[in-house]
Amino acid sequence: MLHDTVLVFGVYLVACGVAWVLHESAHYVIHSLYAESVSFGVNRRGPYVDAVYGSNAPTLAIRVGSVAPTLLYTPLVALGTAGYLSAYPLPQLDPVGWSLIAVPLVILTIPTGTDIQACLEATQ
Repeated sequence: MLHDTVLVFGVYLVACGVAWVLHESAHYVIHSLYAESVSFGVNRRGPYVDAVYGSNAPTLAIRVGSVAPTLLYTPLVALGTAGYLSAYPLPQLDPVGWSLIAVPLVILTIPTGTDIQACLEATQ
């Protein structure tokens, strides 16, 4: 029993880590198209992307780069969910089970506070 619990939460933590890296990778790909320099790193809070734009960079590119994971992964998650639900019935899970599924998807798709702040401050 304990072994199964450790395995489930280990897979959950790996899924959250992969979702976070994919989230930041989407920022990196979009920022690298227009930014003068882009760096990908890891600090104590987790992975991050730092982009430096020139003064003539298009504001739309900065804003799209800031919310890139939401624009890229939300349609994929929606299509995957719709595809799963068309083939299988909705699973009967307890709240913990649903959170184990939902949290990595939220990490992947929902913009963080830093993402929103960068999008709003794109014109400055």
